Amino acid sequence: MWSGIAAGLAAGACWGFAFVAPVALPDQSPLAVAIGRYLVYALLCVLLLAREWRRVRPLLSGRLLRDAIALGLVGNAFYYCLLTLAVRYANSAVVSLIIGTIPLWLALIDLAHTPRTTSQRRALMLALLLPLSLVATGLVLINWAGLSQLRAPHGFLVGVLLAVVAAASWTAFAVFNARVVRSLPAGLGNSNWTNLLGIGSALGFLPLLPFAGFVGGVPFTLTAGLIGWSLLLGIASSWVGSWLWNYASQRLPVGLVGQLIVAETVFALIYGFVLGWRWPSALELAAISLFVAGVMLGIRAFGRAHAQTEPVH
Repeated sequence: MWSGIAAGLAAGACWGFAFVAPVALPDQSPLAVAIGRYLVYALLCVLLLAREWRRVRPLLSGRLLRDAIALGLVGNAFYYCLLTLAVRYANSAVVSLIIGTIPLWLALIDLAHTPRTTSQRRALMLALLLPLSLVATGLVLINWAGLSQLRAPHGFLVGVLLAVVAAASWTAFAVFNARVVRSLPAGLGNSNWTNLLGIGSALGFLPLLPFAGFVGGVPFTLTAGLIGWSLLLGIASSWVGSWLWNYASQRLPVGLVGQLIVAETVFALIYGFVLGWRWPSALELAAISLFVAGVMLGIRAFGRAHAQTEPVH
């Protein structure tokens, strides 16, 4: 269990870079940033998969390949395009607040679908009230300044809609990906599943390549900054982050692993402080403390529930 928790937190550290990339590349099209990320990811996946192709090929079924393409599109390509566009059209504070509700939805899905007695469900729900409240309070605190500086109504509403769809997209990915990684054929392994997800992610971008310079109102230009961030996001945020998340999903209930997504926001804040060469304010430190406390209490609640779960017939 603890190795899965460590992997989930480390995945959040990798994914945190995705939130600061649009800020670090203000002169680039959001779609160009996304395409650069997933082209690097896909190229790395093809190279790694090619090394084991003879051994892996007999293990691949049509259904598994369809799952890889569908989940790669929903959880990686589609999600990140929506995220970058939402940040541009609305407000990064509002977007992170909406994305930060994902642990809540995953916890509710876990409550609804994991076999438990009525008393066990009630006990877990009550135990999750405090940690989820702490996480929500932390999100409001960290975004307080941003929430008071919303953009024009038209752009704001578009950004909110994109962020809501992005949150729904990643929630669906987390649930269905957890089911797939727990039933992978023996011998396929987490690394090869990560490679298949990367290839599936890139396939969705091929029809979008001609439009990279038109989405988001910013022209596409190939610069050293775009190349550098594409390499960082493609390798660290995509491949390493996906591998770590799949590892965690194999070992933890979906509700518990969902709580660890909050680490993405915490690390995004830390990277933002470094990028802006400043120390966090007292309000930001309080928000981070609430994040950490909420996640730790959520881990403890799910740990106790897992230990006390009784077979339900």
